[in-house]
Amino acid sequence: LNDAIAVTVRGDGVLISVTDELNFGMFEVGSAVPKGELVLAMEKIASTLNEHEGRIRINGHTDARPFRSDSYDNWRLSTARAHSAYYMLVRAGMNETRIKEVSGFADRQLKDPGDPFANVNRRIEIFLETGG
Repeated sequence: LNDAIAVTVRGDGVLISVTDELNFGMFEVGSAVPKGELVLAMEKIASTLNEHEGRIRINGHTDARPFRSDSYDNWRLSTARAHSAYYMLVRAGMNETRIKEVSGFADRQLKDPGDPFANVNRRIEIFLETGG
């Protein structure tokens, strides 16, 4: 799972990106129910974030595969997964008042636009605002 978590320090904060990798998906296909490995990772992320001040934004992203079921399309799926990440962080002890925003972006902000179906495009991004 460590390969699936990337941390990027920017002038205005820290971005934690949790992505699918080839042999591990964060969620079942077409679902916002997290797999056990993701729950454990989010517990560690919450613990780390609790050591730092700042407001938090949580964003969900899908790849560009067209998806539609009775419950979801890519917009709803990305939003539901972002909300799932929110609940995991709060359950792991993060103060919910720190959460500034929970959003879904579907496939509108691909991490790898050259490969719109790449695993890295399916991700949860947690941004800690430090005010830079």
